[in-house]
Amino acid sequence: MSSEYTNNSFEQGSRISHSYIINDEEVKQYLNNCEIPVEAEDVELNDALKCDIVYPEKNTIEFIVAVDGESTTIPVKKSFPSSLITFFQFGSLLIKGSDLDEMEKKPFVSPSDINKLKKIEREKFVLPTKNVALKKDIDFRTTVREAIQEFYKKKHSGKTSILETLYWLIFEQYNPTSAKSNYKLSQCPHCGTNNILLEKDKMDFKNYSWKCTKINCEKEILITDVLRLFEKVDKVENADASGIITYLEKATESFFMIHTIKSLIEIQDGLVDRFLFVKDGPLSFGGETANMHKPMQALITYLNQNNRINLVGVETSGAFVDHARQIKDKLDPGQVFLLNNEHIYTYIQVGNHKEQQYGSTSYYSGKFIYKSFDKRVYVLTIPVENHNTYYNQPEIDDLKNIQEILMNIDKLRCDIYENALIPVAVANKLISLTNHPSSNILERFAKKSMGR
Repeated sequence: MSSEYTNNSFEQGSRISHSYIINDEEVKQYLNNCEIPVEAEDVELNDALKCDIVYPEKNTIEFIVAVDGESTTIPVKKSFPSSLITFFQFGSLLIKGSDLDEMEKKPFVSPSDINKLKKIEREKFVLPTKNVALKKDIDFRTTVREAIQEFYKKKHSGKTSILETLYWLIFEQYNPTSAKSNYKLSQCPHCGTNNILLEKDKMDFKNYSWKCTKINCEKEILITDVLRLFEKVDKVENADASGIITYLEKATESFFMIHTIKSLIEIQDGLVDRFLFVKDGPLSFGGETANMHKPMQALITYLNQNNRINLVGVETSGAFVDHARQIKDKLDPGQVFLLNNEHIYTYIQVGNHKEQQYGSTSYYSGKFIYKSFDKRVYVLTIPVENHNTYYNQPEIDDLKNIQEILMNIDKLRCDIYENALIPVAVANKLISLTNHPSSNILERFAKKSMGR
């Protein structure tokens, strides 16, 4: 039999195919027009954006609260068509500043000291993610929507639910002078009618829901639909909610934090001033949930006028963290470098810094790089009252109570991984679902519970 057509022949053909791309003039021209961030050695820091930090003499922050979330998606049926469910676990960790002070004075940290830092409140949640139906005749999108609503309906860290916190946030119930009486929803999750007006006085407080105003629809709209996650969930065709997992996890982390802030405000006026909230990741809302940054911005503005909110987001990976490592030798210990549009779009992300406002549709915070006095480098975000102007010309005074917040960041350092902070690292370790043994256990548990 002829050996004219062999694997080697195909391999030779595949090896020379790249020459058609390399020699194509249109491809060359396209690549010549592409831009990438400059190399680290070419980075120039604007000295006007460098600020020296002076810690205050007195630390008024007495407690640190860290919120973290973890998710893992498990196959409960691997053959086609596959079926998936996702397990979520969220944790809220409370640390007393006095415990940290005592630990700093000791030559070594004992197991009992560590146990003081491990008092975490865990909340669990299961989401049908692909080709999984509940035992009632509803479409997959509604299955997902109702699962989220039911989880938010649970009482968390007190006597109230996150549904109540969501209502409190979007209708500005924290502000007695607010006239906020409605919220505009992007579309009905059933009929697709755009700009549905959710009126505060017409909400069913038992279920935290409304009826669609379109006559031929009039189906139930849930308050958690304001997160707009349903827009990424197919009703029937693919029955797949995989695209919302990350956004749901991050938004829920934020709402656990907001829930705690609400509880403190209701307990005692001024109590929230004594807490520092540490969030894993930037202070923002992503994807379909990005619209939540506006009501969050309104809450931040109100709190800074009447109390004080100590809130910081800590990034541990990504382009900004990589950039911080590159420029760390260009900063002095105890120095902050404020990030503006020009620097971000010149050295970190591609884009037009003259026209594009960084994070304009998702952030309620200002981002900066901090080199601590012990030479650790952090990428942090702190709320700002006017995000729309911060990245044009950031100033240190835009970042409320930054000196005291950074003093506590310095106290929270640990060596679990590079530039880690105790509450974030501990919370992450205590709620982690992604290690291999945990994933196997959850898969067996899910299949057994579902009768497979």
